[in-house]
Amino acid sequence: MLKTAPKLLILQFVLAHLSHHMATGVLIPILPILREGFNLNYFQSGILVSAFSVAYGIGQVPMAMLADRFKPRPVILLGLAGTSLTAIAVSLTGGFRQMVVCFIAMGLLGGTYHAPAASFISEFIPPAKRGRALGMHIIGGTASFSITPAAALAIASLFHSWRASFFVLALPALLTAAMLWHATRQGQSVGDGVGPATNSPGEKAVAPAKNGPGASWMEIIRALGVVVCLTVVLQIVISSVNSYLPLYLVDHHHISPRWAGIVISVIAAAGMVGAPLGGALSDRFGRRQVVLLTFCLAGPFFYAVTTAPFGIFLLLALVCYGMAMSFRMATMESLIADVVPVGRRTTVLGVYFFMGQEMAGVSTPVVGWFIDRHGLEPVFRILAVGLCVFALSAYLLRKRW
Repeated sequence: MLKTAPKLLILQFVLAHLSHHMATGVLIPILPILREGFNLNYFQSGILVSAFSVAYGIGQVPMAMLADRFKPRPVILLGLAGTSLTAIAVSLTGGFRQMVVCFIAMGLLGGTYHAPAASFISEFIPPAKRGRALGMHIIGGTASFSITPAAALAIASLFHSWRASFFVLALPALLTAAMLWHATRQGQSVGDGVGPATNSPGEKAVAPAKNGPGASWMEIIRALGVVVCLTVVLQIVISSVNSYLPLYLVDHHHISPRWAGIVISVIAAAGMVGAPLGGALSDRFGRRQVVLLTFCLAGPFFYAVTTAPFGIFLLLALVCYGMAMSFRMATMESLIADVVPVGRRTTVLGVYFFMGQEMAGVSTPVVGWFIDRHGLEPVFRILAVGLCVFALSAYLLRKRW
């Protein structure tokens, strides 16, 4: 077993998750300063964002495969250190092209964290407590979405330089890499290298293949394919919606852009409660039941966001929406960990993260195209109704997934 107590190790992974997103999350809030400092146009500014985001999505699967081949621990540690060093390299760049190369490298190295970390945690936490543990881990990521933008801008203002933001916010990832190296150096999983010893309510692990350490890909697809595809569809819609929610608040409720960004942050804050709560519920009632609950709540809560008047009712709708949408995060990671044997678990997690991130990136401008032609409010209403129909379909087909 791990020499470090499980609760302490989970806390350390929460800090690692936080520091990972601090290193990778500086670009967006600092982008206006970079544009001014390097005299960039909108296309060049977009290239910087795409250089990181596309590489970040593409890196998920190969890095996950490496983790299955060489174990998650070294991939996580090298990834945290590499992400930190590439962020520091950004602070030392002297031109646009150098910066693009650094962001591509940061994206590829950033792809080493989510799937390997979820896989590693799932190995030493018993399935009966796995949802809660992975939910606690997600708190680090959601917290960073609130902390990093303010911290990046404050550091840039304090040191009168955008370079200081990248440099300072890169250091925590390097420190947590050293911390995790020490905490996990004598780590052993609770399983036997094939699959979990026990499973959560209602879940059954895929049987190992006869001539290998893991189940066949067809067995894994049959066990998880439908529920993963449904969850990815939901994630695509949610990501597109969240991208335009600040504009909705500005255009529909006529609040200032700055306040719109602050109001939207309540969704991330709600996720700090919703992710561990969803994981705990999945430990108690089963993974697929909680995923189904998320499907059923998505449409009504988003519809409430589009109809609530500005004030306490809108705030309450945003909180409920943010909590419900975060239920699926730890629950899906736990479901994959319950079903997929260790030898292929990280790869499956990597494919899951890749599908959600890349397809959401494609769908967002498509939703924007419809908004340009039909208006923001009608498109949001149609999406809300569509999510309700999606939930009904998922419920009727629940026995097949």
